[in-house]
Amino acid sequence: MKHSRYTAARWAALVLFCLVLAPWSRGAEVNLLAFGDWGQTNSPAQQATAKQMAAYARGGVKFDAALTLGDNFYSKMPGGVADKRWQVEFEQMYDAKALAMPFYAALGNHDYEPGKTEAELAYAKQHPDSRWKMPAKWYRVEIPADKPVVSVLVLDSNYPLLPPKRAMSKAEWAAQLAWIKAELSKPRPGKWVIATAHHPVFSNGQHGDTKKIADEWGPLFTEHKLDFFLCGHDHDLQHLEVAGWPTSFILAGGGGAKIRPMKLDAHGPFSRSLNGFFHLQLTETEAHGKFIAVDGKVVHEFTRSAAGKVKVVATTGKDKAKGKDAGEDK
Repeated sequence: MKHSRYTAARWAALVLFCLVLAPWSRGAEVNLLAFGDWGQTNSPAQQATAKQMAAYARGGVKFDAALTLGDNFYSKMPGGVADKRWQVEFEQMYDAKALAMPFYAALGNHDYEPGKTEAELAYAKQHPDSRWKMPAKWYRVEIPADKPVVSVLVLDSNYPLLPPKRAMSKAEWAAQLAWIKAELSKPRPGKWVIATAHHPVFSNGQHGDTKKIADEWGPLFTEHKLDFFLCGHDHDLQHLEVAGWPTSFILAGGGGAKIRPMKLDAHGPFSRSLNGFFHLQLTETEAHGKFIAVDGKVVHEFTRSAAGKVKVVATTGKDKAKGKDAGEDK
């Protein structure tokens, strides 16, 4: 009898392990898709990039979320929350079956054109069943919600007086800065913390580095060892590792706007003027990043350990700098 009770207890423990503990012993996994600078009316590049995203997802990747990195809609949106562009450039553009995941959106400078910020916030509120998610100008998301592997801070990088002077107020900028400090100071619920925004901290592209963000956000990112910072603004694809910074910088501004030549080649290991998107896979022990160009080719791939060690798996390198002045983003 004693032996039977022991055997039953062992079977119960085995069942519990298989149902609850085994998936975590193998390592939880989160897959994120990131792209910015995309909402171009009738843009062949946006259409081609969106199709490639869907094809890539149908190839076997189950994405948990998409991170849009600003400049979600270029040019005017006269219909606001009811504008037809919502259907044409978002709901119908990104295959609802292959890309059935929440799209957590950040604001870009073009999203601050008259009426558009309000429309993007209102659309999320009025259409809770839509994939479009923007609960506030800046916000936090845990993925997955119950047992997070990654915390995502979606930030608004449109600081006051940013050229071409479409930006948040000084009071909002100060409030967000305090919020970032508070959020990064919290204990990590998972292994990874990443931030998304529109403007780059560092970039080889047309706009170059953004000193204001480096000066004000940089000390917080460094102190709290932010793992990844994902952004757009420059219309290209970049992976930059910068001496003295614990953060890996990802620029995925190839979502559909016209690409531009590289202004610099100072940072590395990867910077190319290409349309495309970024896939970030996160486990309990390692991050695996891939840049996929609009033609479906993997143009750069790397890993990053939980301790911050980065290893390039394969790369097509850096475009040669053209040395053009940045000017305003029009």
